[in-house]
Amino acid sequence: MSPINSLWWLNKSEIKSDALSIWQDNWDNGETDRSTHDIVTRVSNKPVGWNREEIMFVTGHGPFPSYLHRFNLRTHDNCSCGEKGDPIHYATKCRFTLSWHFQTPTVSLKLQWLKNILTNNSSRTRLRLLMRFI
Repeated sequence: MSPINSLWWLNKSEIKSDALSIWQDNWDNGETDRSTHDIVTRVSNKPVGWNREEIMFVTGHGPFPSYLHRFNLRTHDNCSCGEKGDPIHYATKCRFTLSWHFQTPTVSLKLQWLKNILTNNSSRTRLRLLMRFI
């Protein structure tokens, strides 16, 4: 008997609950993408409501030199201005993105800063415009 057929006695809600529990455990104990875990702490079948640009910014996956360098798609991780080209740099320091800058967060408040941006419609709009420019 296959493993799937041996679960015939479980109902859908139990299977869903068990699957979410395993997923949550993997999410909590994983070693990658901890910055995203800090913002989205609970797994869910419902989308977080972010668009493509917001997801790229939060995960750091996208047109960032720091990301492209990790996969040897660039020879260095610097922005054209000479500093490390990560999402926070483009959003706060890069001279080429001044029109979309946010106030630079302190290290201790970086997580709260990012959460505030993602919950404020005006900030989300500015973030999307920044990402489209990059």
